This record gives sequence, C-alpha cells and structure tokens, in this order.
Amino acid sequence: MTTEINVIEKGKIPGGIKREVVNTLRDCYRQFGSKAPDRVEVQLIDREATMLDFIREEKFKLGITTGGEEGFLCCHDAWRGFPRIIICTEKLARLNKLARIGAIQHEAAHSALHGSLEYYIFLTSDNCHHRARIRGIDPPALEQALYFISIAVKDFEVTRFLANYDYLKYQFAFALEIMQPSEEDKAAWKLAKNNRQARFLCYTAALKPILSANPLLSLPKSKKIPLQQQVDLGRRVEMTIEHMEETEQRKLIQVASNIIQGLTNDTHQNVDLALYQSLELV
Repeated sequence: MTTEINVIEKGKIPGGIKREVVNTLRDCYRQFGSKAPDRVEVQLIDREATMLDFIREEKFKLGITTGGEEGFLCCHDAWRGFPRIIICTEKLARLNKLARIGAIQHEAAHSALHGSLEYYIFLTSDNCHHRARIRGIDPPALEQALYFISIAVKDFEVTRFLANYDYLKYQFAFALEIMQPSEEDKAAWKLAKNNRQARFLCYTAALKPILSANPLLSLPKSKKIPLQQQVDLGRRVEMTIEHMEETEQRKLIQVASNIIQGLTNDTHQNVDLALYQSLELV
C-alpha cells in the first residue's frame, strides 16, 4: 500500500527542495513496507520564525505547554491523530545534500515509528514522581524533563530503526551537521548550574544528542562504516557537553549509558525508564 503524502506549503518554497522531500519520503516508505504510515501530512514552511509561530499556535490550540523546538530544522507530531512532518526549508537548504536527505529520512522514520497520538502523550509514573519529590524536583520541571526525555528516546529509536536500512551514509552526514555545540546551551548551563531545577532540565536536554547518536556509534563491524566517521561523530557528541564540568560530563555519560542498556522496543517503557534514570543526575 502506498503512503498518501499531503504537502502543504507556507511561504516561498523552492521546487527543488519540495521534490527532494517528497522523493525521499516515498523512497523511505517503500523501504519501510508494512511499517510505513497510511498517510502523512508535510508542512513545508519557508522561514524559521514562521515555523515557530505555527508550532506555538498549534500548541496553544491543543493546550500543550511544553517547549524546546527552538533550533530544530524539522519537527514531527501526531497531535491531530495522524503523522505530520514540519520542515523549515530555509534551514534545510543550508545542509549538504547527504545531510538534507538524512534529515528527511529521520522524519520519515518518526512518522513510521511514532505516527499516532499515543507517542506524544506520556504520563509520569508514580516511581518517577516519588523519586523527583525526594530529589527536590517540582512537577512543572518534571513535566518539561519528561518532554526532553521523550524526544531523546524517540530519536534513539529512529536512529536504531534507520540503521537497519541502507541509509547509514545519510544518517552520519545528518548527525555530523546538526551535532554542534550550542551557544544557547552554554549560556543556559552557566545560569542553571547553581539551581537544582534548571540544572536538571539542562541535563535532560543534553541527553538528546547522546542517545540519538548511539546507534551509529555502536554499529557492528559487518556494517563496514569508515572508522573516521564514527570517531568524528563521537567527538561531536563530546563537544555538545564540553561546557559542563568534567565530573558533570562523566555523570551524564554514565546515566546515558545506563538508559541505553535498558532500552527495548516499547517507547513508553523506554521513556519511563529514561526519566527514572535521569533523576540520578540531580
């Protein structure tokens, strides 16, 4: 069965970018077979500011209070009951060709793995609530941390999923392009490191690059990926947390490793496990 791709354009969208998006999605869905969604909506938005306004407006309409999409060049959701991909074509066009295709493949995998509303509604378990209270994390901070954790876990699942297909060169290119140290993250850490709640949120946000890159960094030798690519990506991941003190970096890497070892094919179980483990960072 062929996936129905409904493209909605906002602003001036280059024809070449639109063709590249649609062709890449079609190729992915053919490869994914029965895992491909029946339909997907693709919002192509020309400018980053317009994309953020669109997301904020959608969240307001639906009563969603979490945030953290700033800086993303693509987003995905299923808030309206079907998978939707939102792409800022202005930012996508800045990537090299391999990385652009990798970014689109990444969103295609999200639409296949996380294409229904259940993957955007996560409840905090009693165990996590209890552990958070003991460690002095209040409910609003825990809710935002849950959102950051869910993003990190779903990105891990997507990279692991794509590693099973012949898309590795695109995924390495994409990861190397986006795995850049953020000045905003550095500034946030300086302000947050003496505040328990804010520091915890910095930690959980920092798990995203670590978890998303892991399936590429732990590929079996049979995949025959150039060692230098893995070395370069590993270094990029390290750079995303270099603004933290060495003891904090080690603690974060250890918790991320504990999370990864426990991940299964159950997204909700994975998110609950990751949130519980992340509270070790407080």
